Amino acid sequence: MDWTLPPFALAQPIQWNALLLFGSLLLFGLVGGHIVTKNPWFPRITGYLIVGFILGVGGLDLLSGDVLKLANIFADMAMALVVYQLGRYVDIGWLRREKWLLATVILSAVLCFTFVSGALIWLGTSRVLALLGGVLAIATAPAVVMVVVRDLKAEGQVTRRLAAMTALNNFVAILAAYALLPVVAHESATPFSTLVAHTLYSLCGSLVLAYLTYRLMMPLARLLGRQPSRQFVLVIAVITLAIGAAHALQLPILLTMLIFAIMSKNLDHQYDLMELEFGVANELFIVMLFVTIGASIRLSDLSMVGASVAVLIAARFLAMACGVFSFAHFAKMKWKQAALITLGTLPMTEAGLGLIQTTAYLYPNTTADILPLLAGCLIVLELLGPIATQFALIKSGESGRE
Repeated sequence: MDWTLPPFALAQPIQWNALLLFGSLLLFGLVGGHIVTKNPWFPRITGYLIVGFILGVGGLDLLSGDVLKLANIFADMAMALVVYQLGRYVDIGWLRREKWLLATVILSAVLCFTFVSGALIWLGTSRVLALLGGVLAIATAPAVVMVVVRDLKAEGQVTRRLAAMTALNNFVAILAAYALLPVVAHESATPFSTLVAHTLYSLCGSLVLAYLTYRLMMPLARLLGRQPSRQFVLVIAVITLAIGAAHALQLPILLTMLIFAIMSKNLDHQYDLMELEFGVANELFIVMLFVTIGASIRLSDLSMVGASVAVLIAARFLAMACGVFSFAHFAKMKWKQAALITLGTLPMTEAGLGLIQTTAYLYPNTTADILPLLAGCLIVLELLGPIATQFALIKSGESGRE
């Protein structure tokens, strides 16, 4: 009996899909992260970023366009999980006793805005761009700080203050961005009243959505009991629902998740919700997040705004140092601890990306002006920031790797 193979031809060319993309990026990211950790001073995040850069628009251009948009879905999930864990570091009762930490955050935010904006205007940057640069400089990258803290299993005064400062200065930066944008935006087709209404909608809508999410989760947590596996699935499900609702309602995900996390930490007086370790599940999304960020890096952006990037980074570092050192004595911190906290706040840009993404649809012209400056900062700080944070926590003696 004769056998013949059927004619084989693909009806359509091979295309990326979600599973192919997810698996490929995980594999490449995992290998890159493993290679860089051969040096103890390099966090694995740096490996993920380098892999993303090689695959992205600045390298082989395999991770761009629609493929990059698909990857951003996983990145949103990763960022929401990170912000949720970070927000639970904000204990209102602890902050009442640590009033000097609040003073540090407020002074650092004011100085960051003033120093960075002033420096950029002095360099000849437009007023709008300088003011936006000042706002974006306030926030420290939450994902970088949380991943490094978790990898090092760091715990202590420097670690806790750095995490709480990161959560709070992101909160301040988001509020400042939404308050400032209607004033400085130059969207000629959009009336000023519409810009103000959008700001109020974003801030109030995030607060309402966060509260509704909290009200949905707590009765379910009480019903399921203090079972880690059940509460793990519950938190993932509720966070996913909240992200979807924020997307549908065009609300800022970062702010919504931060408020939700702070509520879940401070309003749960019966301790129905457990402190969860997201572990392996979180790891998957973290790889996707940083590979995606690395894919958006373009070295050409750095050459366009090189001087402005250098000034922004220097002015921000000086402002953070002034804010931290001003109250270090009152907070009973040693000068070394103050210096390490300042160094740990160096990463900043991924939070800036979140801010830009949430406002770009209403302020496309204004946000387009800030993108080259932001991209330049991303190149420098996303590569150097994780290394600085890891160095600070190791030198603090709170990681067990001093």
